[in-house]
Amino acid sequence: MAIKNQKIDEFLESVASASPTPGGGATAAVVAAFAAALVEMVCNLTIGRKNYADVEKRMKLLAVKMKELRYSLIDLADADSDAFNKVMEAYRTKDKSKIEAALFWATEVPRKVAELADEVRTTAAEVAKIGNKNAYSDAASAEYLANAAYESAQENIEINVKTLASLKSD
Repeated sequence: MAIKNQKIDEFLESVASASPTPGGGATAAVVAAFAAALVEMVCNLTIGRKNYADVEKRMKLLAVKMKELRYSLIDLADADSDAFNKVMEAYRTKDKSKIEAALFWATEVPRKVAELADEVRTTAAEVAKIGNKNAYSDAASAEYLANAAYESAQENIEINVKTLASLKSD
């Protein structure tokens, strides 16, 4: 079942299981999606408030952007699990070119997660400064979550790049 269609407790059970997927990469994408949702919430708590009329246009733009990123990140959670499964399938074939291709893709998915998580992180920092002050802690939490997702995605990139490099040196 697609991650976006799972209840939170179902997703947590699948992460906790003995299966390698969903793992750290998919979880990083989900965490970044949660961060985007928090930023979107702060934007929505700012829009329409008279004390924030001067930033309303910006908040509307950022709310739409965060919604788009939220959907993209949830799709990337599934893509990450699929990429890892393709790596495992490629290893079973013992075909070096298939393994390299699968590892390349398994590197590209977390690169995109890192890119989007970084965008959420910087947007969260902006929203924390100009958004509804009553929701500051939500924007700050989003920034921390997005940073954690970014760092987790970087770890996945690093391990796949190292594995790919070791294959090429053989």
